[in-house]
Amino acid sequence: MSYPLVKRVPHRMLGDMLRMMLSDKLYFDLTLEEGRTLSRAFTAVAFDWRRTDSIYLSPVGSDGEFSAAVTQDGLHVETADGRRHLNWDDVTELAERLAVE
Repeated sequence: MSYPLVKRVPHRMLGDMLRMMLSDKLYFDLTLEEGRTLSRAFTAVAFDWRRTDSIYLSPVGSDGEFSAAVTQDGLHVETADGRRHLNWDDVTELAERLAVE
């Protein structure tokens, strides 16, 4: 399986959700609206990374939070399980996959 990856998953209370997977053990379950919001944030920083220092989201369907430092070469995601780097190609791909209709 190739990461990053986005797939739809069901939630018993919240309905359809998007699972943003950065690895087989690191993922975030997002409502469709959270996915669209994160997509817009990813698109904005990929377009002009100098305008912000970080991206943060506390998804309602996940126990963890999404926090990433914006750098010249992509996003450095901070999690309880360590760091994960997303280059700008990864960020752009996630933005496209999270932008659901």
